[in-house]
Amino acid sequence: MNPGMISAPRPALCRGAMIAAIAMLFAATCAAQPAWKPERAVEIVVGSAAGGGNDRVGRTMLRIWQENKWLENAAVINKVGGGGSIAYAYTNQNAGDGHRIAVARTGLLTNHILGLSPISYTDMTPLAMIADDPMSLTVRADSPMKSVKDLVARWNTDPQSISISLGSSRGSTTHFLVALIAKSGGVDPRRLKVLTFGGAKDSITNLLGGHIDMVSLALGNVVTYHKAGTLRIIGVASAKRLASLPDVPTIREQGVDVVQGGWTLIVGPKGLSPAQIAYWESLLERTAEHAAWKKFIENDSGELLFMKSQPTRDFLKKEYDTDRALLVELGMVK
Repeated sequence: MNPGMISAPRPALCRGAMIAAIAMLFAATCAAQPAWKPERAVEIVVGSAAGGGNDRVGRTMLRIWQENKWLENAAVINKVGGGGSIAYAYTNQNAGDGHRIAVARTGLLTNHILGLSPISYTDMTPLAMIADDPMSLTVRADSPMKSVKDLVARWNTDPQSISISLGSSRGSTTHFLVALIAKSGGVDPRRLKVLTFGGAKDSITNLLGGHIDMVSLALGNVVTYHKAGTLRIIGVASAKRLASLPDVPTIREQGVDVVQGGWTLIVGPKGLSPAQIAYWESLLERTAEHAAWKKFIENDSGELLFMKSQPTRDFLKKEYDTDRALLVELGMVK
């Protein structure tokens, strides 16, 4: 965080009077802005089809709200396409309307940077960060690569010697993971042999079939195969080893200081009032603390994370700048 400005010392009486005045102003402001709550049906907008990642997030939240009678008049609305931009555009149709929120992922930033979407985080109201999804590197069970160090050694010999699927798109968090690891090993990430398919499922099919050497995917996509012994996760890009996968080391443990996740946040349209933001912050914080949410994140091999509106906005600004710099380095943005 940026340090605040430090003013010259003031006389005690003057400071006391100022603090009292601020307190009175704050109280008056609070009195002038009564608590807000939804007055009609709430729409939880998701950019994936039924059963997709964002859809499951939205429906899990909805189930928790309805079962606990926190918010019963709500529904999940699927707006698929454009890497989430259709969902964001729909959410943003009515500025200042707190009855429509959306599940957002990292594409909210990268698609704007890449020119694939006109909407960025600054065009919406970030309400809360609610989870993180660690990225991972996975090979077939019979692969000679046992660690991230093995991967970097192969790259140093020939960056084109390992074919890696990034899932469905370049310039994504999965792409960032392999690029950052390559950079740490002194390898130009633009020289890597990276491929894309229809998505995680197609990538895993090609890996199992021996058509590629590795996949860089969100952890939840590969855990089942790892536990079944058909694939092997050689590293997870989380800050610490996961309790659900005690046999899998982090990438950081292997001497490469890279942590890369795919966060999930909830956004509203632009122009929400402080009272509307406060309502959603409170509801989402209760949701994040609920046992059913924690179980959902655990089953999805994610990490629990909660961050309120302003810290989320600050995080997104830094993340946008970091992502843009890396995409420039990858030659995808000028």
